[in-house]
Amino acid sequence: MTTAAAWETYLRQARWFGGKGLGARIAGISALPWYTPDGTWPAVRSELAEIAYDDGRTEIYQLLVAYVPAGSAPAGLPVGRATLAGLGEVDIVDATTHPAAMAALVGALLADPPAGMTWRDPGPVDAAAAMRLFTGEQSNTTVMVGETTLFKLFRKLEAGRNLDAEVLGALSGSGITPDLYGLLSHDDYDLGLFCQRITGITDGWVYATDACAAGRDISAECLQLGVELRDLHARLADSFGTASRPGEDLTADMVRRFAEAAEAVHELDEYRHAAQLLFSAPSGQALATQRVHGDFHLGQVLHRSAPGGSPWVIIDFEGEPLKTLAERREFDSVWRDVAGLLRSLDYARSAHADPDGHEARQWCAAAREAFLDGYSGEHRAEPALLRAYELDKAVYEVVYEVRNRPNWAHIPWRAVQDEARRVSLNPPAPTDKEQ
Repeated sequence: MTTAAAWETYLRQARWFGGKGLGARIAGISALPWYTPDGTWPAVRSELAEIAYDDGRTEIYQLLVAYVPAGSAPAGLPVGRATLAGLGEVDIVDATTHPAAMAALVGALLADPPAGMTWRDPGPVDAAAAMRLFTGEQSNTTVMVGETTLFKLFRKLEAGRNLDAEVLGALSGSGITPDLYGLLSHDDYDLGLFCQRITGITDGWVYATDACAAGRDISAECLQLGVELRDLHARLADSFGTASRPGEDLTADMVRRFAEAAEAVHELDEYRHAAQLLFSAPSGQALATQRVHGDFHLGQVLHRSAPGGSPWVIIDFEGEPLKTLAERREFDSVWRDVAGLLRSLDYARSAHADPDGHEARQWCAAAREAFLDGYSGEHRAEPALLRAYELDKAVYEVVYEVRNRPNWAHIPWRAVQDEARRVSLNPPAPTDKEQ
């Protein structure tokens, strides 16, 4: 088996690979310079795989590769075997799964940083610390470096500054996001970052689903999360500025995204008319826009139980993984993030023994209202624009789940169907000008 064939097999089961089921193949692999010194094991470097699709598209994915003497890799880790000049016969390993390889990488980046390694604060980063791969749902790969640091490896690469690195750099020290310690780049690509690991926390998704399953009300926590998101938006506006956008442009974008989604999942066509009615709500208005999170949901927040300070930390500012970097960098309405969290609360009720029963729906409704109160105040009026964003997000989720987690697809399908019925009974009023 060739190196490319071995990696193709590996990619087909990798959670972070977005090309599953799309006829993806590796057209070529380009090796970057070694991170580790000559003559040392494991030998670690980044390799950029050009992924070609049947429709002619290409993408670049980063493979962080560790090479060890043939037969020495721990059981279950080798991707394949090859013979390399200067190394001889070697086992090929995804370095993020191999603690010794990660220790070698971190040590090399600290001791002899390559030209693309920019350290802001290397003090908390310890190459001798335990290296543990985070195994949760991610479109990138995160390795825990002891108790103080996370190393986040970017998988799908696009030229330009990574949005997560950009935002963490701008907001470091705010307490609302983790602090940025260092950024690894090569030419036009950001490859990974080191940032603060927040301790004493529970993943927001775990926190919410556990509460829903137990019937425990989290309205107070959701209220605080709404306040926190509002604060984040104010800080992002201060750091990156604001702009105004015609509502017709947003309508056109949502209609286009729906058409693209219906091409991928034809069953969506049944709801096209209702979607177009709802997506027309912003037309005729000038919308305030700014940098937003772009993929805000319960998995992007961490809950802290310790007293003092905010109970929430917000993470992962890269935006939706199916969008291009240019699309994710564009200014948007803050209601996109609000809608993302509301959609996530709808997902969370799947943890209940009877997700469609009265108790689960009441739990979700209470959490939703509290979050909106925290974000907008108790005397808010829910804008038609928010409904449009919620449907836009649910349509995106349908495509994502059909491709990646078919067993979850019924959740966004339910939202699309519910909103279509709501539109048919009560067409949305135009968005208020102040929204």
